[in-house]
Amino acid sequence: MRRRKQIVFYAIMVVMTLAVIEGMAQAAYYIAYGEFNGQRRPAAPLPATRAAADAAGDRPLTLERLLFERISHPYYGYTEPEAGHTLNRAPPPRREEGVVLIGLLGGSVAWDVAAAFQRELKAWFRDNDIPLRPVVLELAYIAMKQPQQVMQIANTLALGGEYDIIVNLDGRNELVMPHQNYYWHGVSPFFPLYWHRQHQELTDAQRVLASRVDTLRQRERRLAAAAGARPWRWSALYGIVNRYLGESAGAEIAALNRELTVATAEYNLEKYGPVWPVESDDAVAPDPGDLSRIALRVWYRSSALLHDLAASAGAEYHHFQQPNQYVPNSKPLTAAELASGYLPDSISVGIYRDAYPLLRRLGDELRRQGINYHDLTQIFADNRETLYIDPCCHLNARGQELLAASMVQRLAPALRRRAALALDTADGAANATAASAAPASAPAAGNPAAGNAATGNTALDAAIRERSPVHAVNKLYFDVRLNADGTLHYSRSDCAADPSAIARPFVVQVTPAAAADLQPGRAEYGFNRYEFSFDQAGGAIDAAGRCVIEYRLPEYAIASVVTGQYDAETGQLLGPARITPEQGFEVRITDANTLRYARDNCLPIHLAAEFFLHITPADAGDLAPGRAASGFNNYDFPGVSPAEGAIDAAGGCVVERALPEYAIASINTGQYIRATGRRLWAQWIDRAAP
Repeated sequence: MRRRKQIVFYAIMVVMTLAVIEGMAQAAYYIAYGEFNGQRRPAAPLPATRAAADAAGDRPLTLERLLFERISHPYYGYTEPEAGHTLNRAPPPRREEGVVLIGLLGGSVAWDVAAAFQRELKAWFRDNDIPLRPVVLELAYIAMKQPQQVMQIANTLALGGEYDIIVNLDGRNELVMPHQNYYWHGVSPFFPLYWHRQHQELTDAQRVLASRVDTLRQRERRLAAAAGARPWRWSALYGIVNRYLGESAGAEIAALNRELTVATAEYNLEKYGPVWPVESDDAVAPDPGDLSRIALRVWYRSSALLHDLAASAGAEYHHFQQPNQYVPNSKPLTAAELASGYLPDSISVGIYRDAYPLLRRLGDELRRQGINYHDLTQIFADNRETLYIDPCCHLNARGQELLAASMVQRLAPALRRRAALALDTADGAANATAASAAPASAPAAGNPAAGNAATGNTALDAAIRERSPVHAVNKLYFDVRLNADGTLHYSRSDCAADPSAIARPFVVQVTPAAAADLQPGRAEYGFNRYEFSFDQAGGAIDAAGRCVIEYRLPEYAIASVVTGQYDAETGQLLGPARITPEQGFEVRITDANTLRYARDNCLPIHLAAEFFLHITPADAGDLAPGRAASGFNNYDFPGVSPAEGAIDAAGGCVVERALPEYAIASINTGQYIRATGRRLWAQWIDRAAP
């Protein structure tokens, strides 16, 4: 009996001791981590093998994949090391009868979703009884970001490649990776990710280090899974040990990554790129908010360039903003996603929180410019399935299936247009072939224009038929030009035959040269918006059915104009015309030691943009304080009013600026738009003398 009491007493003491230890551990855990143990969620189970992960679409992006599963490319930065990949084919793909070619751009999320996207497209064509075969040309690859997509399309088009539709699925890399490049590695924000490592000779020892990084990342995931599993998730003591081991693995990963980066004694332009940014006089790093805004401007301009490149080649362009777990309120995250697909201290949290509102506004602006922009960040807003598989952005097979279905659903109108165009072109080609066998005076049956279109040159006729979709896709609703008196001239030849041509309202989006001229509430958009109807503008239809409108622009200095017709049903600007008058001045040094800017056919828009004037002294001692790093003195000056620019009766204008008295080695001058940083024109004067 006495022995039994002793055993009970010792057991109670052990339990009390453990309870005290657990209580102290729980307090220490809360002090260290700001939460009680047990609040951590269980992690998703790990795939048994890499092959199983690949088969399930759950293979996470790792440093090893990023560095060693790609090869360098002179224009794209890098590409997949497979000869059959679209970017490695020579010559690039071209249109063929019965096929709809769809180029898919983007980073690893687009790369992962390509197979599901192909399946969804095939199902759509089958379900809609369209006798065409969709082919997805996979242009996406791991870690790609703008402007890499622009380079891909520009190069493949220059080499003779063709597309029916170009799809760009991006957004995350363009926002986050510039920060990783700039702040983690000192690389230009717009160079490819890990460019500095790609341009170093990796030793066997470094490859071992990279494999070690992979092993440690797997250990991190196992520890996270164990921390959330019963019964250990309730033990604060185990939680502290588990978290210590996990953080130790993270610290070792960081140390290995630093070791993988080869330090150089001096700045290496090939590895790290030009110093960024170049917008300010001082070569200082921007704060993260500044860098996000710069990155988003690159993303916005890159999308507009892709739209123009696609249109020039007779293709449609569609831009999709990819979903991401760090977009606020975009998905109710499951326990598995919280454990292995979300990091509360990830840089993505702050970047998306601060920059996402601007990204949405720029996306809206792309739509207003007539660009097919689709925001998919909310497609999982009501989905409670586990879809995200890592703390970056990647999706499991189910998530890829849902993403691909959303893309095809939004592409449906474009697919119908391209299908109709392809089938009409095929019919036209058949009719043209029949016409070539008939007498020249007899047009082919069912195609009255065929006899008129034929040139007698078989090769030329084929080329005309091949390029005809360009005109169908690029046809503006109205032809628009800027008159010498500053009015917009709209004209269209078939108004009488198409009454809808004048039914839609006209929209004019004017970007002022000075922010002070923006209308109240328009600062976040950067342009003023004007709307008018055909009748309000005094439009008229002549006897031939041709309609003409003259619209007077506002009096303030204008940087740029976009105009078109507004479709209330879709919210898009139809047939947008971008007014980009020929820029540039003739620049010379006068005998009076002034710099003289002169041009004929001068409009206020030519004088509105700011002038940059960078002067390099012959003697470095004449550099202003703080200018030694740049090597030139900055004499930038704002745009001038028509009165200051002295527009004469003949429509010419002259601007003069006094030059400094010291000896000058060279002058670099021109104009740029401050809001976007875009340079309009530049002229270099070498070895100038005062």
